[in-house]
Amino acid sequence: MLYCEKCGVYLSGTMSRCPLCQGEVTGQPEEDAYPALPETRRPYWLTVRLAGLLTAVALAVCAAVNYCFPEGGWWVLFVAAGLASAWLLIGVAFWKRRNPMKAIAWLLAVVPALVLVWDWRTGFMGWSINFVLPCFIPCMQLAVAAAIRLLRLRPADYLLYLSICVLAGFLPLIPLLWGALWMIYPSVVCAGVSAISLSALLLFQGAALKAEIIRRTHL
Repeated sequence: MLYCEKCGVYLSGTMSRCPLCQGEVTGQPEEDAYPALPETRRPYWLTVRLAGLLTAVALAVCAAVNYCFPEGGWWVLFVAAGLASAWLLIGVAFWKRRNPMKAIAWLLAVVPALVLVWDWRTGFMGWSINFVLPCFIPCMQLAVAAAIRLLRLRPADYLLYLSICVLAGFLPLIPLLWGALWMIYPSVVCAGVSAISLSALLLFQGAALKAEIIRRTHL
């Protein structure tokens, strides 16, 4: 074992100088007590890079075609916006991949915003509030229920996120009561499903939900 006469300490490993005083050490070195760890491979990074390359190729091809045939307007901008939206959703899901409940909650916030922006930028035909949002929110509620069953989560791990998804199901009532819809059935069904889900949540998990809210808000 190595020894530093100045500091009076024994050193393990194969170092040539004392890490404390940077002085010379004596003795015989031994094997490093901290073996080198193998590099952790991340195979998904290759998939991400290939997807990024394909995205760049698709955008470049569309830009070239649009430049050569500009009669239909600059539709390549919509292609770029669509690809950016797709990458945003993939990034959110990938960012919160270790917590599926958080990933669903983030998607529940990001997707409606993107849909509303797309509808607004394309002349606001109303497809976002008439069809997409009333159908998307129940799908997220089903995704939460499936994640709970598959991952066998504890109530503390999912109650808050499940409540957010259930309450979000009443948002389509706003344009419905405002008279902005020309197709009311999806919004009515979405609100009805959310009302049933909220009733079941309060009846069967009301006490646990109250305890979770108190714990998170420090009341």
